[in-house]
Amino acid sequence: MKAISQLDRDTFIKEIFATVAHDIDFLSTFFSFGLDRSWRRRLVSLLDLRGGEQILDVCTGTGELALLLARKVGKSGSVRGVDFSREMLGIARTKLNGNGSNISLTLSDAKDLDFPDDSFDAVTVAFGMRNIIDTAAALREACRVLRRGGRFCCLELTPPTVQWVKPLYSVYCFRIMPFIAAKVLKTAVPYNYLPKSIHAFAPPGEFRRMLETCGFSDVDVHSMTFGIATIYSARKG
Repeated sequence: MKAISQLDRDTFIKEIFATVAHDIDFLSTFFSFGLDRSWRRRLVSLLDLRGGEQILDVCTGTGELALLLARKVGKSGSVRGVDFSREMLGIARTKLNGNGSNISLTLSDAKDLDFPDDSFDAVTVAFGMRNIIDTAAALREACRVLRRGGRFCCLELTPPTVQWVKPLYSVYCFRIMPFIAAKVLKTAVPYNYLPKSIHAFAPPGEFRRMLETCGFSDVDVHSMTFGIATIYSARKG
């Protein structure tokens, strides 16, 4: 089988997000039984924000995490949300209209951020890292734009760690979710891709080592809900 190039993979991911942009908030909450909201809140709590911080939210999507962060940093702080999907950012801009005056949104690739070194107190990413084929490049960029001692938090979907949950999870992700998504989106492609991307992503131990290799220290792994979601927190050394 011919290997897919990084450019082809990026194009494929952009097409997926263009397809799901208008429905992704509903589907994410529906398929996770509302747990996606509590997972994001957990990420924000781990940052221990005091107000006034400058935060970069990578792969910001429709701005769900950016909104939570903006409330925590307050008017004296700011959140810059970046994403490489115009469609997702379009939904975010509509959602933020009249809300989140301390949020700005920019079209940008996580592997090549257009910000100076040491620009942010924290960098976050929720449900986006597994979609970046060159994960290490994105992590190095996140580390570069962080100030020394700054926090990095990444929330990602991961295969369950509890044995009895695994077969149920497999049926749900590989059969039920694509079936329902096909009815809503008129295509099953995005939710056929989703479980494959979860299983293809680096497992927690490997991702932890990758973070350390890319310049982060004090890496902690926070497993949630039988292991189906994981938060990685770290500092720039």
